[in-house]
Amino acid sequence: MKKLLAVLAFVLALAGCGGGGAGGTSAVGSQISSATQAPNTVSVTVDQKFNLVNAPYVTVTICAPGTSNCATIDHVVVDTGSVGLRLVRSAVPSSLGLVNVKDSAQGNTLAECVEFASGIAWGPISTVDLKIAGETAPSLPVQIVDDSFASIPTDCAEAGPDMAAKGASSFGGNGLIGLDVIRHDCQTSCQFAAASIYYDCAGSNCTGIPVPLAEQVPNPVTKFATDNNGVTLSFPAVGQGGKSTVSGTMTFGVNTQSNNVLPANAQSITTTPFGEVAASFDGLPMPGVLDSGSGAYFFVDPSISQCPSSFSNQPWFCPAGPATISASLQSESGGTLGVSFTLFNAVSELGNGSNAAHAGIGQNVGLFGEGELDMGMTYFYGKTITFGIPDSDQPSTGTAPFYAIQS
Repeated sequence: MKKLLAVLAFVLALAGCGGGGAGGTSAVGSQISSATQAPNTVSVTVDQKFNLVNAPYVTVTICAPGTSNCATIDHVVVDTGSVGLRLVRSAVPSSLGLVNVKDSAQGNTLAECVEFASGIAWGPISTVDLKIAGETAPSLPVQIVDDSFASIPTDCAEAGPDMAAKGASSFGGNGLIGLDVIRHDCQTSCQFAAASIYYDCAGSNCTGIPVPLAEQVPNPVTKFATDNNGVTLSFPAVGQGGKSTVSGTMTFGVNTQSNNVLPANAQSITTTPFGEVAASFDGLPMPGVLDSGSGAYFFVDPSISQCPSSFSNQPWFCPAGPATISASLQSESGGTLGVSFTLFNAVSELGNGSNAAHAGIGQNVGLFGEGELDMGMTYFYGKTITFGIPDSDQPSTGTAPFYAIQS
């Protein structure tokens, strides 16, 4: 059974391509300073520091709660397919003196097992004051990803490989900031029954427990004093062949300042309470997501040629020429939004492994083994996409979660 109802997808490693040859590639460059940007904006950079393709990174500052004892952490993956800030233990200085949170049920250390498409993230919950751009989220519950903490429970270990087995290098960054339209990382699915996501840990013995919303890892944006109702990602277009690096902008808030007003012509669709929409592709209904944490398009289409096994043991698409893919997204409120993208030959795009940003690459697979349309970071290039967060934890009240797309 899937541990989270929301689709959580992680970035795609170039090392997975047999012909990529990118395993020894160093960082293309450091992230751009946001010093001259508006207080609610920050730069997001796609580069190859961790040998990944289409991995968008941001820099955050964390502080021991209520203090000026802070640390700046770069290369934190921006993931619109999950919720919550997760930091690899090796990236968090011990000088911060962070303390593990105790659960209210048993009074022991609260830990979490989060399932992503590429594996599991395990570790305790702590609290930090998060600073990003000019925004602050005080006393924010976060996960410290640390496979040496306690013993990874059997049901967690069986859900996938340990993403932090080699620290940041195997995790794909120094952390991950999940900015989906969900307010908490598993909402009501964790609230009333043990869902094997949160665990009470007495020493090395960890047992799955239910947790109230107040103890779950939240969407960091919801904890800002202002600009707390959504986030917008804007990136330049990337043509065939890719680019060595790409810089975009993340803007917090929707209709709260002059720089985050949603245009009247933006194409908006409301999502389910778990950040999905109903998609239709090749006449088949399936879940659909807009997920910056996925490094490619993921969908099933046996009519498109796949790359030879000599290139990769993964099912990459290799059309003879650029192929236009069309689908539709169905809003929870009843409207329909047509979407399209161009698919390129993955051998040509990824063969030399020299560029960090590639549009139009995809795999003939549904994540978690299910049929779905995952429109990854590849879809974000050349667009401005807004993720609207509901103003209530109750899905039947308040504003609805939504996607808004501007090309």
